[in-house]
Amino acid sequence: MPRLYDRTLVDRPLAQTQQGLERFFASLRGGSGVARFRLRVPMEGAPHGYGISLDRDVRIEVRRRREPGLPDAIEISWRPEGMLVFPSFEGTLAICSESDRNVSRLELEGSYTPPFGVAGMLFDAAIGHRIAQATAREFLKDVKNAIEGTVSS
Repeated sequence: MPRLYDRTLVDRPLAQTQQGLERFFASLRGGSGVARFRLRVPMEGAPHGYGISLDRDVRIEVRRRREPGLPDAIEISWRPEGMLVFPSFEGTLAICSESDRNVSRLELEGSYTPPFGVAGMLFDAAIGHRIAQATAREFLKDVKNAIEGTVSS
């Protein structure tokens, strides 16, 4: 399975980032107890710069992992609902401290399954990996905004 890695800095100390992350994931749970999130992939080079993007609801599962000697991490996976243009993902979301104690780092790392089965490997080589990478980047941006309290509409 293809690998994926991305990271972002959060303008909050480590403890606040951890608390904000827990609130973020708790907010995704609906009345059914199933967590859903709307993933976005901006389309680069869209005509006229109108900010066109693809988006899809995914079922998201998270579990906290604490192991001695490793940064706190959350095991995370998502599966697209409906049309399967988005990849499924399994990995970890690590929360790391920075030298500046007022800043922390989120790192998303894992593997994804390209859509479309066997044909998905060709799709992944052509544009799928870029879609998966952009999805990870947008996911981290949304998490960062939620933690920092500046979620945009």
